[in-house]
Amino acid sequence: MTNKREALQAWMRESVIVADGAMGTVLMSRGVHPGHCHEELNLSQGDLIFAVHREYVHAGAQILTTNTFKGNRYALAKYELEGRLKDINARAVEIARRAAHGTPVWVGASLGPLKVMLKPYGDVGEEEAREVCREQVAALADAGPDLFILETQQSVLECLFFIAACRQVAPEVPVLASLTFNRDGRTFFGDEPVEGLRRLARGGADVVGVNCSVGPADTLPFVEDVARHVDHPLAVQPNGGYPTEVEGRLTYLSNPEYVASHVRRYADLGVNIVGGCCGTTPDTIRAIAAQLKGRPPVKRTVGEAGTMVIEEAPPAAAIPAPPPGGFFDKLGSRFAVTCEIDPPKEPDARRAVELARLLKQAGADAVDIADNPMARVRVSSTALAHFIQQETGLTTLLHMTCRDRNLLALQSELLGASLLGVEGILALAGDPTSLGDIPSATSVNDVNVVGLVKVIASLNRGLDFSDNALGGRTAFHVGVGLNFGAPDLQKELDKLKERLDAGADFAMSQPVFSLEPVERFLDAAAGLEVRVLPGLLPLSGLKQALYLHNEVPGITLPDAVLAKLASLPERQDQAAYGVELARELLAGLKRIAPGAYLTAGGIKRPVLADVLQGVV
Repeated sequence: MTNKREALQAWMRESVIVADGAMGTVLMSRGVHPGHCHEELNLSQGDLIFAVHREYVHAGAQILTTNTFKGNRYALAKYELEGRLKDINARAVEIARRAAHGTPVWVGASLGPLKVMLKPYGDVGEEEAREVCREQVAALADAGPDLFILETQQSVLECLFFIAACRQVAPEVPVLASLTFNRDGRTFFGDEPVEGLRRLARGGADVVGVNCSVGPADTLPFVEDVARHVDHPLAVQPNGGYPTEVEGRLTYLSNPEYVASHVRRYADLGVNIVGGCCGTTPDTIRAIAAQLKGRPPVKRTVGEAGTMVIEEAPPAAAIPAPPPGGFFDKLGSRFAVTCEIDPPKEPDARRAVELARLLKQAGADAVDIADNPMARVRVSSTALAHFIQQETGLTTLLHMTCRDRNLLALQSELLGASLLGVEGILALAGDPTSLGDIPSATSVNDVNVVGLVKVIASLNRGLDFSDNALGGRTAFHVGVGLNFGAPDLQKELDKLKERLDAGADFAMSQPVFSLEPVERFLDAAAGLEVRVLPGLLPLSGLKQALYLHNEVPGITLPDAVLAKLASLPERQDQAAYGVELARELLAGLKRIAPGAYLTAGGIKRPVLADVLQGVV
């Protein structure tokens, strides 16, 4: 009799196989609390689990995935259910088998990641982790699944533990081993797609693949890469896009037809098993099955140097070329402008996004986002950067202060910013908390500006502050502040050189109101490898000008500017002059500097767009 491993290979040679979609997000959409142990429902609400499986069968799924993703000892212990481990896993297989009764649908036993840190990084030893893997595999194997599905695995090493357990406990049952990747193309532990899947194949998996990770479009480049380089049967099950919160619950907005169109592209590249992960539903699988169920597989042959021969593949739709280089590419060759945006006080990004869109239309190449300016509570600059990038495509630079975060939080925030596509960081000390709206708040300052620059440079090398490997690198451009009006020019140059030696590559200055200090400083700094962006601020009136001149260290206004403002009795005329002066200075900076940094000084109206219009 043909065993299951041989049967799966024969099935994949005959047709593309459609697996099911999500279980957890479907359960939550039907009222199950996110904090409830979903695996416990196998015992207390088996009819609900059966109903979801049955819907996937009716939708066209040919493989059902058991509700055992977190059915291991570590995960169940959080709910004090580790003593029910065998019952929970066995019951899950029984429910799925009953849902598949009378059909040729296979039952795949789900094994999710352990989500523990192994020694020396954590407290769990390798043998203990292997035993936990064997324990769940044995509980599932006793119930008789057709397939083991090692899904959303975050570490190749841990996944290999599961594969070894499957081979030891039930060598006749095929194994599908699937990794999950972030947008940078690495697992949580730094494994890359091609080599990671090759290792799983060498380790004994019958099918290797990608699941969860990101949305269907962002998964496509990973699929193209592994299809070209991994000579092994492949499975791909993407998320249903990115989640958004609707009435207190996470909702995935990608419609079934959209997901199915991308999944068809995966099949065109030779993927053997397709389906969905978080946010996909029976409707998603129905749309996928309508296009792919029963379709002969594309024959894929991996050749040398990443060449791939595909037979019988439909022509792939053209993928649009990426946009030209962003702010930092331009800064190295042409005049580039960034405009500062203050995050809002309220949790509403719409005005900031509209302002960014207006600035882009006026000619801005980037926006830089302040970090709780004046030590006052504002929306997270990282979160706002994400919204602006999504909606406008502008490069974003984050102001990052030493004031608000300890060394742990600084690194976490930077890694998160990198994950969201932020390209530049302006390292700052931050205004003292005594000036803000919570004067009793603690100023952390675990590191100074030079220390923060070194932290960012270390992350760019793939190491954290303690020189532990991250498994991937950030790619930040690192900026620092600059004061053209410093009383001791040489001291300011020495401070800049120290920051450049630490890893900075650009500098942004306080506002200037004439070109003379800029020219003087640039001449003095001619031997330094740094891109300097002089600051500009369109004056709103005489009162603001006098305040800046008399109370802000490092800012000096020419007598002629103050006299001109004093000669204009109307505030609106003074503001108009402020805009005109900024426009003249911006035109002058185009001749002597690589770029400029514009700030509105708290003015609510889109005055920076007026400055940019027709100048850049």
